[in-house]
Amino acid sequence: MTIEDIMWKTTAAVWESDSLEQAARTLAEQGLAGAIACDSEGGMVGVVAVEDVLFGLVQGRKTVREVMRLPQPLPAHARLEEVEFGGSPLRAVVDESGRLVGLLTKEQYLAAYAKASRLRLKQLDAMFNAAHNGILSIDAKGRITSINPAAERMARTTKEEALGRFLTDVVVPSGLLDVVRTGQGCTEKYRVGKRVYITNRSPIIDGGKVVGAIGVFQDISEIEFISSELETVKRIANELQTVMDGAGDGIAITNRRGAITRQNQKWAALFPDAGQGRIPAPLDQVVRQALDRCQPCSMLHQGPETGNALIVSAVPIIEEGGRSERVVVYVKDMTEMEQLRAELEETKRLLHTLSRQEGDELIYRASAMAHVIAIARQAAAVDVTVLLTGESGTGKEELANFIWRQSARSQKPFVKVNCGAIPETLMESELFGYEPGAFTGAAKKGKKGYFEQADGGTIFLDEISEIPLHLQVKLLRVLQSMEIMRLGAEAPKRIDVRVIAATNKPLEELVAAGRFRADLFYRLNVMPIAIPSLRDRKEDIPLLVDHYRKRFAEKYQKPLVFTDRALAAMMDYHWPGNVRELVNAIERMFVTSASPIVDEDHVTKWLHLEPLSAANPVSVGGIVPLKQAVADVERQLIIEALRRARTYRRAAKLLGVDASTLVRKARKYGIESQGGEEDGFYIASRD
Repeated sequence: MTIEDIMWKTTAAVWESDSLEQAARTLAEQGLAGAIACDSEGGMVGVVAVEDVLFGLVQGRKTVREVMRLPQPLPAHARLEEVEFGGSPLRAVVDESGRLVGLLTKEQYLAAYAKASRLRLKQLDAMFNAAHNGILSIDAKGRITSINPAAERMARTTKEEALGRFLTDVVVPSGLLDVVRTGQGCTEKYRVGKRVYITNRSPIIDGGKVVGAIGVFQDISEIEFISSELETVKRIANELQTVMDGAGDGIAITNRRGAITRQNQKWAALFPDAGQGRIPAPLDQVVRQALDRCQPCSMLHQGPETGNALIVSAVPIIEEGGRSERVVVYVKDMTEMEQLRAELEETKRLLHTLSRQEGDELIYRASAMAHVIAIARQAAAVDVTVLLTGESGTGKEELANFIWRQSARSQKPFVKVNCGAIPETLMESELFGYEPGAFTGAAKKGKKGYFEQADGGTIFLDEISEIPLHLQVKLLRVLQSMEIMRLGAEAPKRIDVRVIAATNKPLEELVAAGRFRADLFYRLNVMPIAIPSLRDRKEDIPLLVDHYRKRFAEKYQKPLVFTDRALAAMMDYHWPGNVRELVNAIERMFVTSASPIVDEDHVTKWLHLEPLSAANPVSVGGIVPLKQAVADVERQLIIEALRRARTYRRAAKLLGVDASTLVRKARKYGIESQGGEEDGFYIASRD
C-alpha cells in the first residue's frame, strides 16, 4: 500500500495573508481537514490544519502565517510502512516532479497503518499455523506465548493447555531459556525418547532488551533412519564391488531378462564387445538353465572376442518362496597364462632379431637396408643435395625425414612437397611464391612459396620427375645460386635451403627421352641413394609386421597374432606395392579378421594369393628357337595366372609385373578377355 492509495486527493489552498476567520470559513465550506498555505506568488510555504486554525483563534492570532507549519511533503509512491508521519496533523503529498497532488492527515495515516498491520498479522498467523515445522515462543520469564499446530502435535499438547505455562512444564528441551538468559541464538539436534529433532533458536529483542525467544524445530527421526540405512547400503555395496574387482575371474549379476545389474573389471575385459549391459548371447543358455533348475550350472565356451577357452558357471540367487530371478555368473579364462607365455616368447624372439640402431626410428635388419641407412647418415652429416630413388611405397619420405632429423638443420623447417599433386599451372607460384597483384586472384599480401617457407631448413621434393621442363630451369637456378624469383618480383631473393629430391621413375631414361633436363639431373644426383624394394629385403618383413601389428592393435583395441606360416606366406609374396602395400594389408587384416590368430590361409585370402603350382612344369618336346620358347612359356604363365586370379590386377601381382604390362602382353599373344568386376578384365578363353 502506498501514500497515493490513502491520501486526500485535493489541491485546496489558502493564502498565508488570509485571516484565520477567512481560512476557517474556507475549510468549513469545503469540508477539509486542512489546506496548503501559499504566498503571494502561489508558491507552497506551509500547511495548515483545522486544529491549527482553531488554536490560533483561541490564542488571538490573526493570519494564517502565524499558525501554519512547514510543508514537509511526502512522496506519493512511497510505501506506507516506509514512512514516518511525525507529529504534524497534516502532510502535503507530492509526485516525482515535486508537484502537489494531495494531502494526508494523521488520522488517515494511522487508520491505514492499523489496517495494513492487521492484514500482515493475519498473513503471519496463517503462515505460523500452516508451517510443517513446530514453532514455539516464550517471554522473558519463560512462559509460553505462542505455539503452532505442528508444535502441538510434537509436544502432544494443545494451544489452550500450553499458553501461559512455563516452558519445561510443556516440553522437555529447555534451550529457549538459555537463549533468553544469554541473548544468543543457536542450532541444536536433540533426542526425546526414540525421536530425533533439530531446532533453531533465536532471541526476541525489543529496544535492545531480550524480551523472549522463539524456537523452530523439526522431527527428523525418519530422515536419520533413512540416512543411516543408506550409508550402510553404500558401505556394503562398496565392499561387494571391491571384492568382485579383486577377483581373478569375471563376475556379473544378471536378471531373468539378461540385463547385467553389476559386473567387475575382469568381466568387462573378457567381453569388451558385448552389448551394453547385456549378457553375451552364447552365455544365455547356462543362465536360463540355472534359473529354471534353481541350481548351479556350468559350460565350456570358446570366446570369439579373444579365442580363449572359458569355463562359465551360473549360480542362481534363491529368494523367498524358492524362486530365482537373478543369477551370479562366473567366467574363468583358462588360456590367459598360455597367451602371456606365448607373447613373452614372441617378445624375446623379436628382441633377439631386432638389430636397428637406437634412435633410427627406421625398421630394418637386411644388409641392403643397413647399407642405405649408413649412406643416409653420411649424407645427413653434410649439407649436400640428396636424390632418393626407388619403387613406389619403399619409404622415400621416411628416409628423407630421417636425413632431416639427423642433420644440423633438424631444428629448422622441413617442408614436404609432392610435385605430382600440384597442378602444372600453379606449380611455379606454389614453389617460388608471388608478389601482391602478380595475377588475377592473387592474395593482396602476396604469398611465400615452398622454398621460402623452408628457408634455413630442408625441402623435400617428392616425385621430382613431374616438374615440367619450363620450371626445371628455375629449379636449377635455385640449386646453383640459392636464389628464387617470385612471380611479379623485380629482383631475386637469397635463401638457404637443403634439397632432398625423390622419384620412383628412372631419371636417366627421362633425360635420354628429353623429358628431364640433364643439367638438373646432374645437380640433383650429387648424393644418390637407391632404396631397395621390399622383395629385396624380405628379412625385414617380420620386423615390419610386428611393428605395425602393435600400432594397429592399439588403434583398434584388437590383439592379433601372426603365426610363423603366415609370416612365411608374407615373405614369399613379391609385394609390388612395397612397404605401403604391406602396411595397408596389415590394417585390412585388423579390420576384417574375426579371429585373433592370423594363419597362412588368412594371408592368402587377404592378399588374393594363389601360388602358381608346379604340377605342370615346362617340358621340352623338341628344339625350337629360344625366342619362341620364351614366348610360349610367357603365354602359358599369363593364361594360368589369369585363370587363377580372374583379374588382371591380381594376376599381375602373381607374376610380379604391372597390370598395364600384363594387359599389353595378353593382347600380344591374342588372349581373349572381357569386362571384369575389379579392373575391367578377366580371362575368357585361351585361344
